[in-house]
Formats: sequence, structure tokens, C-alpha cells
Amino acid sequence: MSTEDHCQIMQKLSTSLLLRFTLIFNLATSLIAFPMVIAASIALWKARVAKLFHINVIIIFQVHLIGFFLHCFSRIVLHCLDLYNYAMLDYCDMTPSTIRCFAFRIQYVFGLWLICATTVPLIIERYIATIKSSSYEHMGCSLGIVMALLQVFLAVVPTSINFRNFSFEEPVMNYCMALKPGLVSHTEKAAIVSLCIQIIARILFHYLFKMNENLRRKQLTSSLSNRYSLEQNLKSMKTLKRFADLQSIFMIIHMALFIFILQIGPEVEKSTYISLVEMNAPYPLYAVISIIVLLKKAHLNKVKLKKTLENHVNADQNVYFENFKKFLH
Repeated sequence: MSTEDHCQIMQKLSTSLLLRFTLIFNLATSLIAFPMVIAASIALWKARVAKLFHINVIIIFQVHLIGFFLHCFSRIVLHCLDLYNYAMLDYCDMTPSTIRCFAFRIQYVFGLWLICATTVPLIIERYIATIKSSSYEHMGCSLGIVMALLQVFLAVVPTSINFRNFSFEEPVMNYCMALKPGLVSHTEKAAIVSLCIQIIARILFHYLFKMNENLRRKQLTSSLSNRYSLEQNLKSMKTLKRFADLQSIFMIIHMALFIFILQIGPEVEKSTYISLVEMNAPYPLYAVISIIVLLKKAHLNKVKLKKTLENHVNADQNVYFENFKKFLH
């Protein structure tokens, strides 16, 4: 593409009100989400409500939050640079370098896939926690580390597919985006597979939740420690099921619109297509909503756990309160 062609395209992009609004909106949500993700990471390890979850769940969610961190960080940098260039530079000087696009866009995409990859390790961890409910609370963090490595692997594979045809032939790009309109590539196929996994995971979460409820019905004849483990596992499952609800709903809407945008891409202006693609990936907004919802749900379930144990405990009260205080502190 000639320099003159780049200048003309950049003129259209930089003067598009829709694209500017999209960049400003996503920048604003990223700036809000970024400190919230950092705060959520700290709370995940230090807040009292975090004691509702096993260390393995905490490790998995920490990797999930790292995905949000990378995605929001890259968006802040990319959108700030684009908005600055559109406002301050000449049309022919606005084009971002290909190296810059690759460096930050790969963080953008890897963070996105890291978020999506959380579901599978979480299902595996919860299944093991359910079948080993009587002894799982005393297990270490080795399973969580393995599941975290699985998350990274599941994110690396589609990210590699996404960037395997990334071209460095031209020194500049009109916009830091690798998606071509009107073509369902390996990236989109991988995303569709991810969508199917989210739906299946939601069904499996429901199945695991029912398994935990059935186990709880048998707890009256169990030991205090076993009843405690079952109640804690059930309450954490309620919070994680809410996570599965949010994840599956978000992914279904995101992917359905994503495929639709790809198909109408050749028929709309380039600036409109870019705006639609960016608006259809509101991961920073999803981060804000999911963090607030899950923290509230976890706090509510912790209160319910305390009340349920008080109502159902039939063991020696001194032993009960000793174990319960260990849980609270």
C-alpha cells in the first residue's frame, strides 16, 4: 500500500466520530477496570471473603485476573496512542508501526484468551473437590498450579493461531487489528469452539452443584469436619456457578455478534467495522461487572455458610466453634 493510500485511510479513521467514541469508551472502561483488577487480585489472597475458596480456586482466578490485567493494560496504551495521534498528528504521520501493533495486540489477544480459558481448569478442579470432598480441604496447591499451567496453555494455542499469519512486511498499519472482514479464519473457529466449551461448562457446573447438594443431604450422619467441608464446597459452588452464568452469557453474546460483524464487514466503512469489533469486545466492562457481582455473591454465601453450620451442627459445640473460628480468621 502506498503512502498516499495510508494517508487517505488515516484521514477517514481519524475523523470518524464513531471510532473516536468507541476508543474513548473502551479507554474509560479500561481505566476503571485496571485498578479494580489489581485490587481484586489483592483481595483474592487477603480478604476474609476469600477464605470461602480453596487455594486452588484462588490460583485459577488469579490467572483469570492476570488475563484482565494484560488486556486492559494493552488497551489503555493502544487507545491512548490512537487518540493522541488522531488529535495531534498529520494524517500521514498517524499510522502506528507494525512492531508496536504486534507488541501490544498480542497482549490484548493473549489476555482475552486467558480469560476465556478459565472455565476448563475450574471445572476440573471443582470435580476433584467434589469427589474428594471429605479430604480436599487439607490438600495443597499442586492441583492449582497444574490448572494454572493448563490455563496458560489453552490461551497460548489460540493466540498462536491468531498471530501465525501476522505480516511484518509493511513497516506501518492503518489500525492495530489482524481480523479481516468476511472471512471465518482459524481464529474464529477457535472462538466458536470456546463458545461451545462455555455452554458445556455451564451444564457441568449445574451437574456438580447437584452432586454437592446430594452429598449435603447425607451430612447429618457425617463428622463435623466433613459437614464443614461439604457446606463450604457447596457455598463456593454457588459463587462459581454465578461466574459460569456470567462467563457463558457474555461469551454467547460476544461470539454471536462477532460472527455477524465479520460477515457484514465488507459492506461497511473501515472505521465502522473497526468500531464494531472493538465495541463487541467489552472485556474491561465485563471485568468491572464480574468483580462486583462475584464479590457480593461470595460475601452473601459466606454469611449463609455461617448460618447453615449453626443450624445443622450436631457435634460437640466446643469442637465446632474451634473449627469455625479457624475458618473466619
